[in-house]
Amino acid sequence: TLLPSMDELQLEDAILIVDRGFVSEEVLQGIFERNCSAIVPQRRNSTYFETRIHLKEKFLYHKRLIRGGKREIGGKFLYLFEDKDLELEEFKTLFKNVKMGDITENEAKSREKLAGRILFVSNVDKSPQEIYELYKTRDLVERFFDTLKNEVQADVLYLGDRSAVCGHLFVGFLCLYLYCKLQAVIKRAGLTSEYSPKDVLLIFSKVMRISYEGFDQITEVPKKVRELEKKLKLDLFPK
Repeated sequence: TLLPSMDELQLEDAILIVDRGFVSEEVLQGIFERNCSAIVPQRRNSTYFETRIHLKEKFLYHKRLIRGGKREIGGKFLYLFEDKDLELEEFKTLFKNVKMGDITENEAKSREKLAGRILFVSNVDKSPQEIYELYKTRDLVERFFDTLKNEVQADVLYLGDRSAVCGHLFVGFLCLYLYCKLQAVIKRAGLTSEYSPKDVLLIFSKVMRISYEGFDQITEVPKKVRELEKKLKLDLFPK
């Protein structure tokens, strides 16, 4: 159903980001034939993993060290990434599965070879870091709804009447709007791989404004807050 949907939508100036295992080789070719930009992750049993790709680039993504590489083959770009934190997590899972008898030791050893590795096939020519960060935005809308529900707490059910519920949802919507604006500020500053809106709010929360019977003062602004304010090109706190 993916290809007919693409024909109907006539996607232009967009990059299609697909979840792993969702696209067969036939569908992958269909996507590229439609001149649609796409980033398609591959399953661990994909033959694309047999292609040698040197991991020359290193970058941090939310405090995780990622090594990445890129290779062009037959008009396609292969992007390979190695995440050591993910590798360790997968090693632990494989060990537990062997202990429980779900897989054999030989199966575990075979899977360990690709543990922590992620491979994308794409027709988009960008740096490995740009491709990785683009892929990480695939569930952005879903995460914003999770933010509305969990962090903004817009699903409270104990409100007494309709007007209270509507008011609560409206305030929740405004909070989500500001959250998205903050996300845009972080992206514009090129800090997406380092900070989430929640991280920024937590750091800025160390500064307080005290108002009491005509007294109004802002507490001391820590150095870490000043540095982040400068990185984001904001002017929030008095010098």
